[in-house]
Amino acid sequence: MGIDIKAIWQGGFKQGNGKLTIENSGLDGVNFKPFFAKSDGTFTNPEELLASAHATCYAMTFGYILSENEIIADSLETNVSVVIENNVLKSSNINFKASIPGIENDLFQQLADKAKEMCTVGNALNVEITLNASLL
Repeated sequence: MGIDIKAIWQGGFKQGNGKLTIENSGLDGVNFKPFFAKSDGTFTNPEELLASAHATCYAMTFGYILSENEIIADSLETNVSVVIENNVLKSSNINFKASIPGIENDLFQQLADKAKEMCTVGNALNVEITLNASLL
């Protein structure tokens, strides 16, 4: 599987801006700026994109595992916070909440851990990943 991303930056580092095109998804013109730049809420940055990639990967992996076990969730909510120190990603912390009718907590925890192990983005990060999984 290949994924094609194009990032274009224009202008100075603090005053400039960037546009991101994700061809496989048909997204064109996603705005990005440095993480410390003032934002009006319409910009993202590479660090936020990394955390969002981990969150969506984890949720989709968990959903895949559920489907393989013929289990259907009412909702899956994944929040990821990354810790960056001295320009180095130190950890990615997953806070996961799920509403899944009829599932026992032991099975839920096993599947949550399995999703953590299988998540492609988490594996690529090669950092400490914590998981706090809870049923609603």
